[in-house]
Amino acid sequence: MLGGVLIAAALEVVAGPVDVAKTEYDRYCREITGGEPPKAAFAVDAKLDALHDEYRIVSEGEGVRFVGANERAVLFAVYDFLSRRGGCKWFWDGDIVPRKEKIDCAGLDVREKSQFEYRGLRYFAHRGLTRFQAEHWGLEDWKREIDWCVKNRLNLMMPRIGMDDTWQKAYPDIVPYPDPAEKLPEAGKGFDDRSLFWSLEYRGRLRKAFTAYAEERGVMMPVDFGTMTHWYSRTPRAYLDKVKPEFLPQATKGYGEDTGRVWDIRKPGYLDRYWRLTEAFLDAGYGKPDLLHTIGLGERMVYTNRADNLKLKIDVMNALIGKAGKEHPSSKVLLAGWDFYFTWRPDEVQSLLGHLDPAKIVIWDYEADAPERDWDWINGCAMSNNFTKWGLKGKMPYTFGIFLCYESGLDMRADYPLIEKRQKEIENDPMCKGYILWPESSHTDTFALRYFTENSWRADGKKTSEALLPAFCRDRYANLGDDTVSRFERIWRKVLPIAAATRWGNTYCRDLIGYKTKSVDPRTDVTLAEMRPALAAMKGVFDDLAKAVGRRSSEFARRDAIDLARAAADRLAIATRQELVEKYDAWCKGEASADEVKTLAGRYAKIARAIADLLELSTDFSLWESYERLDRIEKVRNPDFEHVLVDNAINGYCRSHQYEAARYWYQPLAEMLAATYVAQVQAEKRQPIDEKKLKELSDRLHRQMLTRPLKEMRPGFNRASSVCKPFAAIMKTLTATADL
Repeated sequence: MLGGVLIAAALEVVAGPVDVAKTEYDRYCREITGGEPPKAAFAVDAKLDALHDEYRIVSEGEGVRFVGANERAVLFAVYDFLSRRGGCKWFWDGDIVPRKEKIDCAGLDVREKSQFEYRGLRYFAHRGLTRFQAEHWGLEDWKREIDWCVKNRLNLMMPRIGMDDTWQKAYPDIVPYPDPAEKLPEAGKGFDDRSLFWSLEYRGRLRKAFTAYAEERGVMMPVDFGTMTHWYSRTPRAYLDKVKPEFLPQATKGYGEDTGRVWDIRKPGYLDRYWRLTEAFLDAGYGKPDLLHTIGLGERMVYTNRADNLKLKIDVMNALIGKAGKEHPSSKVLLAGWDFYFTWRPDEVQSLLGHLDPAKIVIWDYEADAPERDWDWINGCAMSNNFTKWGLKGKMPYTFGIFLCYESGLDMRADYPLIEKRQKEIENDPMCKGYILWPESSHTDTFALRYFTENSWRADGKKTSEALLPAFCRDRYANLGDDTVSRFERIWRKVLPIAAATRWGNTYCRDLIGYKTKSVDPRTDVTLAEMRPALAAMKGVFDDLAKAVGRRSSEFARRDAIDLARAAADRLAIATRQELVEKYDAWCKGEASADEVKTLAGRYAKIARAIADLLELSTDFSLWESYERLDRIEKVRNPDFEHVLVDNAINGYCRSHQYEAARYWYQPLAEMLAATYVAQVQAEKRQPIDEKKLKELSDRLHRQMLTRPLKEMRPGFNRASSVCKPFAAIMKTLTATADL
């Protein structure tokens, strides 16, 4: 168990990036050669470009010299050297460190400088599966993640994983520490149930520990300020009951509860009260005020009249920026692009720019991969909005950011053609100050992480997905032989286009729970016609995957094979469902045969069952195993938290590739849906299917999952046994269903 004692001990030794660089150089060199490391020198040179983390690696006799513009750049230089000459490869799920007799230091004269000042990631507050949800991570997880960031020359990360104990520190006389064994008074349902699994006291110690670890490595962590009320940072009920704050008006339905409403900062005192939360965060040692980040009035329309709404939003932005400038004059203010994307129009964003000081403000945008065709769920209309329409280029500092996925998008789905098209806008724009990855889930796509880290150092158009994939496969699978490397490269090339077809969030279960009896709405989701080319190119992929996983496979290969298979199977399920709907409609009109409908219905049920079987093979996808891990790190004191966790994970916004949901909800519902179509054609009922029984079954299965002991739904797969045979059998089943 990693409790408060070990965390406190971890804080006693405080080093700096150069000290870390010396330690890491020595450690990895010894691991590579088994002997003494080559002589090395470490220095900071103020003549180099500190904003862009410039560094040099130079041969010095039989040794090497590392010189950086700042201490962090020295550490970057060491990891670069270990990669170039030591052969080390850095992945989120582990390092590859080869064995060599000697590390060659001759002929080195390397000079590197990033194109961007800011290169980093956001970690978000959703819960469910440990691999993907950072709020589940203990100190060792955060250390490994921070190390991975620095090894890949990232200099910024932002754990937006809830409020920790900021309220209790800011308002100790008003807001007590809640009992972690009880449901939070302000808890809602679904992802809004923020009831605790670890105490806030422990979370505070954890936050302080991993923040200190990041600072030792020179990693920047932007700090939130402003109107911070949101779903993951609810105003505590104790504060509302005692203070009774007044709220801004709100035209949108979301965040309608008073715990989610924004206080009326136009009135005296309210902005200062919000600011106390930020100062408490800083005073607790959870960050530094160098970079202050605000979501503004994220995802909210205050007035239905757009002119009035715009005026108020600009007034709020000016007030927030003014407060930050008064309290911390040397700070940079990061204005999150999320609200611009969702509730502003391009001309409205342009009107805001005239109020902003380019020397103090960065438009912190992270929707560069926003779909060309999307649906505005706030205003209820089609939308097309992204940074290219805001007039930023050459005028206002901004970031290029990949959002990648909503919480439900727990698999690979990067749209590389779109990203690369939008990236051309920034290649020669000095006002683009950062390249960031800002998804709602972490570690969803291992290749996307490689793509991001390569392009965040220099986005020159050369590091396309096509160009990067061969080296990625060599780095990750080389120890398994050339045949395996070639096979994985072939599989990745087939799966990436179909994986991107569902954009930020759609998965097979979302259509399934919706009981759609018509083709997917083309305004919001990809159509069957659009998916067909990628599906055709995917031919043979499941056979290839079966051959890629053998007894000698590495953990990397097994994880990637399951990731590739579940993404391909998910899109196959979506396409088969659409094909079934269209074929049934054709049968009702006398334009298709009953056998065609029956065949597709059978395929759909088999795919849903195969996906559940696939997810069962890895601990990455089990809610029960994630719960067990939480309890091992720090005791879970809430006796009902297993049901909170299920509700957090399988609500309408978040449900995805969680094994328990796939087995006990999606699979039986898909089988019932398939049986319903078969019964219709057998009875010659040429009419829309009755959705009432399907909805009744779905609701019953959902309720059962929210009340059934989570342990009863845990995977039955024996973790001590090999995944080879069951994985091969699942791939055989999917191969038989993949004839679209």
